[in-house]
Amino acid sequence: MSSKLCTSIVQRAASAVLAVLLSFPAVPAPAQDAATPVLKPLPPIKIHRKSNPGDLPYKNFFRLQSFLQSLMPDGPRAVELQLRLNFAGEKGPAYDEFEPQSWAVAIVGEVTDHVVPVRRGGYFILPELRNAMRENATIMFNTPTRKGRVAVEWKLRLDETQSLSHADVANAMEQVRSVQRRIPGRHVALRELRVVEYDGVRACFLLDSGRIEVDGVPAATIDEGKCRVLKLEKTAAIAPSSTITFVGPLDIVTLNRAGT
Repeated sequence: MSSKLCTSIVQRAASAVLAVLLSFPAVPAPAQDAATPVLKPLPPIKIHRKSNPGDLPYKNFFRLQSFLQSLMPDGPRAVELQLRLNFAGEKGPAYDEFEPQSWAVAIVGEVTDHVVPVRRGGYFILPELRNAMRENATIMFNTPTRKGRVAVEWKLRLDETQSLSHADVANAMEQVRSVQRRIPGRHVALRELRVVEYDGVRACFLLDSGRIEVDGVPAATIDEGKCRVLKLEKTAAIAPSSTITFVGPLDIVTLNRAGT
């Protein structure tokens, strides 16, 4: 029970008792014995939540994940759906370099106790657990997260050369747009995702020296910690056939949200 609800119930009960007392005639108070100790008022009771306010119902969010995956076009996929921790605090380089020290995401029910693998940066995918569905299990986070929120990102698929063409990125963007177009307007939970725009790639490296090259030349990027953002749609010099290479130990490459 929340503290606000508890306070409301107590206030209503106190008002009712006070009304009854006021209906009786006043009785003269006995003289106070000088030896009688004066009672100090008790401090208010505070009720604290035992769970993270950001914890989520597993069944609902697994279904949302499955629904988005079902909207992907047929054929080879240029991107993969990734869920991501949506930290309650300020984001930035620390968000990209987040590495769980123990567990970060777990699915917990009456019997279910399943730790979900989480990669650097807080990315994960919910597994299908039928028992957790039946138990109405909870997705628990081992760090403060935004209430009722989980982030959705799109991870680009790369080969061992860590490179792709501008046309490959354009194809990845179009695959995501096709998913967005198929999200029903009445789907409130996905309304924000439906209108997100993407304008390039965001590459996060394991070392500060990581960089992005276009046709062998270091590209002009926006640097955020160990991550490099390459805005493609505003870079006329990059032709569809140009090769984009991610140089250095690479962690993950995602589509970059416009405005970030």
